[in-house]
Amino acid sequence: MNYSYYWEVDGLKLSNINLVRWYEKEYNKFANWVCRPDLMQGFRDALKDKHIDMDHNYNLDMINKLKKDYKKVKLLYSGGYDSACIFFDFVKNGIHIDETIMEYYTPVEEKYNHEFRMNGLPALDEYKHLIGKQTFVQGTANDLLKQFEDGYHFFTRPMKAMCMPERIGYYALEHHFKGASLQTWGDSELGPQLEFEKDSCHIKGIDRPQLVYYKGKWYATAIDTGFGCRNGLLNTIYFWLHPDNVKGLLKYARKYRDYVISPDDEIKVPIGYIPGKLQPHLDPKSTLAFFSLNDDIEFTHVIGRVPIYNPEAKMLNADKSIGQRIDYVAKDRWDVVCAFAGCMEKFLKLFPECGSGFDDYNRQGKFAWFIDIDTMEIFTQAELIPNGFEGIVNTLIQGMPPEKLGVTSWSGHE
Repeated sequence: MNYSYYWEVDGLKLSNINLVRWYEKEYNKFANWVCRPDLMQGFRDALKDKHIDMDHNYNLDMINKLKKDYKKVKLLYSGGYDSACIFFDFVKNGIHIDETIMEYYTPVEEKYNHEFRMNGLPALDEYKHLIGKQTFVQGTANDLLKQFEDGYHFFTRPMKAMCMPERIGYYALEHHFKGASLQTWGDSELGPQLEFEKDSCHIKGIDRPQLVYYKGKWYATAIDTGFGCRNGLLNTIYFWLHPDNVKGLLKYARKYRDYVISPDDEIKVPIGYIPGKLQPHLDPKSTLAFFSLNDDIEFTHVIGRVPIYNPEAKMLNADKSIGQRIDYVAKDRWDVVCAFAGCMEKFLKLFPECGSGFDDYNRQGKFAWFIDIDTMEIFTQAELIPNGFEGIVNTLIQGMPPEKLGVTSWSGHE
């Protein structure tokens, strides 16, 4: 499928994080998370001049480039912070979006669709004159039964990079499209599958960004566990993890880094962050620190993004994941629960160590590249940390020891 990012081991290119973990365990090998070679060269070319204009809108440059390269430019849109940032750079500059695609949860978990409706629908209505087509897709509980018939579903989804456990109510986006994925499952109950247009692209906004502090230097990075699960469409464009917008990523990264190390009394401090008090603890000789710009309304101001509609409606991914499992039991969809449990049983036979939790499993993230946000040098994982992070005494996540923060992964994608 000509992916931009994938895992590579023994000459194989793999597209599912759980399949990769199984292969590594079965054959005692290490798989690399890689960016496609032509795109890696594109990153190096884009950063040759070592210059970033902090007042320039690189997002707009990226949008204009995509409009030139593709007949139809489509946006995977939820109304959340990342997709809204892209959406508003289209419409506030008077640029037409050929199609927005919003994916709802199944009717069983309808209450979680409130977030999409509150965050996304007001913007779609206000700027409908600049949108060619608004598409809404939704699977059903019976679609999930079909999905979980394959007991190895967790290992067979194309471009699956989400941490475990997978959400019980998630129906794969690619199965709403004909010819858009490596699998064809037939029509959803709620309507015919959509035609995939080969001259189109699907924009996905997934980076906020992710920062790594190591040996006194600050890096932006692309980590596999941050790519999530909506990746099974052909011509998926990762908006900030593409050479044509890498300077937009680094611009955000510098603003975020400045926030982390310098207090601003006018900004409300999100829980888990200690801006201005971190610097003494960031010993370049012994401290490794990770910072992920999570879904907090104040970060919109930190990196200069336009606010979303009704931000109070946002929910934490971890709360949604747990709530969905509860809802399927509470609404007596035991058939779906049992089918999901069958997939989980096969997973646990291969990874019995996860029977008491997934924290260690989810902390095995791999990096496609690191970019020094000051010098703009780019490194693969093998180039920067061939033996892993070395000489580390203290590891901080969001400026705190992991045990005090209470998260399952530094990237913020539980």
